[in-house]
Amino acid sequence: MTWQGGKRGREVGPISPFARLKPLAADQDDPEKGLNKLAQALTGFGKPMLLHVRLVTGNEGERVEHWEIKAGSKDAKVQRKESKKPDVILVMRPETWTQIAQGLLAPYDALFAGKLRVGGDFEMAKDITKHLTDPRATYVSPC
Repeated sequence: MTWQGGKRGREVGPISPFARLKPLAADQDDPEKGLNKLAQALTGFGKPMLLHVRLVTGNEGERVEHWEIKAGSKDAKVQRKESKKPDVILVMRPETWTQIAQGLLAPYDALFAGKLRVGGDFEMAKDITKHLTDPRATYVSPC
């Protein structure tokens, strides 16, 4: 008999090699607050960029919130609007963004699980991820 009364122990899956971001949001923060903190965290990125974040809600993606983030400079700002020519496009559900912003879910894990889609300049997206990675973790590129 096992210590669990005959039940098999819970198998632990493989540990992800991908690093999570340093936390940008707290438990009670809404997506907008997390996006504002993202813009502030990217002020030291080194080059200006335009991110377009689409937060999709509903079972069939009925509602989409468009967010434009001008980042990479000292005057970073977030606006609720659709970008004309973004460098990077991120599409996800609000709960996925919350998990990533809180440092609970690695962006690459979300990407490979189908919870996150990335468009535009993928190399810039990788550089952004590397810049925002928690310094206690080792950054591993997916390719």
